[in-house]
Order: sequence, then structure tokens, then C-alpha cells
Amino acid sequence: MNYNLLDYGFIPVIWSDGRPERIGIKTALAEAGRIRQIAASNPMDNVALLRFLLAVLYWCKGLPPNQGELDKILAAGQFPSDWFAKLDQHQDCFNLLGDGKRFYQDKAARRPRTTTELLQEIPTGNNFRHFRHSSDGDEGLCPACCALGLLRMTLFSVSGLPNLKSGINGTPPIYVLPIGPSLLRTLSLNWIPYENLGDPTWAQLSDPQPNGDPVPFLRGLTTLARRVWLHEPTCPGGVCMGCGDKQSELLRTCEFQTAGIQHNELWNDPHVIYIRKAKKGDNKQVRKALTSPDLTKRFFRLDKPWSLLLSEIVSSGKHNSDSESTRLLLVGFATDKAKNVDVWERVCELPPNPAAKQADSPAAARIATWDKEGKRLSRRITPKGSNTGGSEYIATIAAIRPHVEATVSSAIANLLARPEQSWPNAAGEYGPMMSAAAKSLSPGFTTRVLQRRNQIANALPDMAPRPAAKPHKPKAKKGGEK
Repeated sequence: MNYNLLDYGFIPVIWSDGRPERIGIKTALAEAGRIRQIAASNPMDNVALLRFLLAVLYWCKGLPPNQGELDKILAAGQFPSDWFAKLDQHQDCFNLLGDGKRFYQDKAARRPRTTTELLQEIPTGNNFRHFRHSSDGDEGLCPACCALGLLRMTLFSVSGLPNLKSGINGTPPIYVLPIGPSLLRTLSLNWIPYENLGDPTWAQLSDPQPNGDPVPFLRGLTTLARRVWLHEPTCPGGVCMGCGDKQSELLRTCEFQTAGIQHNELWNDPHVIYIRKAKKGDNKQVRKALTSPDLTKRFFRLDKPWSLLLSEIVSSGKHNSDSESTRLLLVGFATDKAKNVDVWERVCELPPNPAAKQADSPAAARIATWDKEGKRLSRRITPKGSNTGGSEYIATIAAIRPHVEATVSSAIANLLARPEQSWPNAAGEYGPMMSAAAKSLSPGFTTRVLQRRNQIANALPDMAPRPAAKPHKPKAKKGGEK
């Protein structure tokens, strides 16, 4: 079997009636109005599948139609079937196995490895200290999980030995995608005009785009960071290490090597948030994609990624709608060089047309205030002249903040829609934990100790609106000159 992905069920979805199923590419696009969402168990696969189906839509149809025609399509609940005739004309592009052309694979690849390297959550080699151990050569993947692993390579590849390089975005960034109540609506929300579409990698496998050259849109969406060639399935079968399904045969080995340096500074990813940051010792600013912090390191920022990320989302205004709320899927992949540390997924909702069109908007200013107030808490509770330099107070706030940030970041819609009421309530989330911390930091029953305990317990972020800055008045010149 060639396992042609146009019909082979490898995309996990939930239908509108709640029924789960794995379907092929053609079914996913033809029935997009009846599909509630892509429903992979790993957030990385959810993003990879959505972007892949979006790339297929661009490849088959091209630029989106006008809003009137798009509204008719949404009302009908399906894309016109004749849009995807191109898929039948290029079926060989989507064969997972076989002697001819293969999907996202290069027959010239030369580095024998196990197929479990396609999925970061499966340990390989001598990494045996895991809750789920995998024996190289004995365990394997089903064809569906191999297809998902190939799709991940465009978004979540990291640098490592020997000579493995990251993808076109460099260190995997945080991906932000608007989502709707159906796959049809989600694809339409992300279907926006681009000048230079180009060809996707599955149609034309090519060398890396030189850094400094503009990247065509479809090429950027589908650029591979690895060259892979899957070996044929082997017996005996068993349980797939990716999804747990029983198979009569498993794909156990493959060729797996780097595709070279793919990182390109001129590539503008539609689902990445970029900021401008000054270089150390240089006045020039460089563009940087927001990435997930490694929470296992010392001195990591506890308010990241949510406060800076949401501040940039809100201030950019590109995700805001004038008439309806916008739901955003946020997926981050935390890495430490070649180590895969963590992957997380959040869904946040922006209210209709929030007053957040510029970086100095009230909504963005409140988020910045929350960020600053959180960082000031340890200094506010550290007594003057502390012999330890306040290390115990810094550690206390470091233990409290993650829990508060998780609670507050899940209510971003209320924080943006009703800031006068919601932000003071957010500050109150510190109250119970600060009270508990006060008893530990200041035990005893003397008057001085009780006052100190009350001071710590009441040290909450001050989220009151800041007065507007007074306009700067130029200084009068000496000698009466005007």
C-alpha cells in the first residue's frame, strides 16, 4: 500500500456531532463545515495540520474570493467541490510509501534512524529515564503517525547533532491562529491575500532559499528542516508508539538527516508574533519572533509568554474584529538547544473591537502595568537593610506567580472588555497566597511581627489606572531668546 494521504485517514478530527474520526485530506476539505476542529493529542500536530490544510487550500484555489462570495460559502457550509480538482491531478504528491514520488520525502536522504525520531515526545537512543520507554528498532509508528511527524518538521524542528538545523523560523516560535466554530470557519479566518504564493514543498522539493531573498508564501509554509525517506513497514506488528493503535505492520526505520540551513530573516510567518529588539551594544533594532521560555532554567520570566505575547497581540490590532469575538489558538514549544522541554496550548478570546489598536492603547497599557507590578512584588515585601538581599522574598514570589498568571491569563476576554472591574479582581488572586506566605515569612505574635505579616499579606499589584503623562514643555532658552 502507498497510503495516499488524500484518502488515507491520518487527520484526527471531531465532527459537529461529537464523533471522533481519522480522515484524509479530501474529506477534511470537502466536509470542513461539518468538522468542529482538528483534534490531535499533541498541540504541535493541531497547528501543523491546520497550516497544512490552509496551504492545500491556497495551492488549489489561490487567493481568497471577495467577502460576499466567502459569506455565501460559509452560509452553504462547504467549499465548492470543483476547487480541489488539482488534488486528483497530483495524487502522486501525497503517497506516503511506494517507489515513486512521496509526500515530504527525499530519496537522497542518507542517515539510518528510527521512525520514532519523527515525534519529539518519544524517547530514542539511550534516553531511558522516561515514563514511557521506547526501544529503538523494536518499537515503531503507524503510517498516520509518520505523516503527522513529517508535517511537524516545517514548524518545530530544532538544532542538534550531527549538523541538524532548525526550520525556516529558527528556534520554534509561539504560533497564534484565529479559530472558529468549524474547520471551514477556521480556514477562512486564516485565508488572506498574499502577493507571491509560489509552490509548496510537496509539489516541488528544492534547495534552501538563500537568506536575504524573499520567500514565496507557500514555500515558507511548507519548508522542510529534515530530509526523510521512510523504509517499508515490517512484521511483526504491534502497538504504535505514537497513538497506541494496534497494527499488523509498523514502520520502524527511516533515513533522517538535515535539510541544511533554512532560517530566513525575510520570511514573514502569518502565525508568528514579531517584536523589535535592540542589539546589545548597538543602536540598531532586530526583528525577533516571540518564543516559549524554558521554565527549567533559573531566573526565567514567570509572566512569559502570556503578558508580552498578549500585549503584542492586542496592540497590533490584526486579530481584532469589529463585530464578533475572536478566539485564538496559541501553541508554544519550549526548547533548550536540542532538548525538547515542553509544549503547551492555550485558547484565548478577544472581545469585539477592543480599544487596542496601538501600542499605547489602554488595554496594552494595563497588561504592561500588570507585568511591572508583578516584578515589583518581591521588592515591596523585602524589608529595608535585609541581610540576605531579599533572596527568600524573591523565591516566595517566584513560587506564587505561576499559579496566579495561569488563572489571570485564562480570563483575558474579561480583562480587555471590562478593565475597570476585572484588573482589580486579577490583583486579588494574589491575596490568599500572599496571606499564606506572610505566615511563613513572619512567624510569631509580637506587635512588630503582626504588622510585618499584614504588610506582606496586603502587598498586591496596584492596577489602578495611571494618570496621563503631562505633555513635555521645552525649557526656556537663556538670555530671553525665543
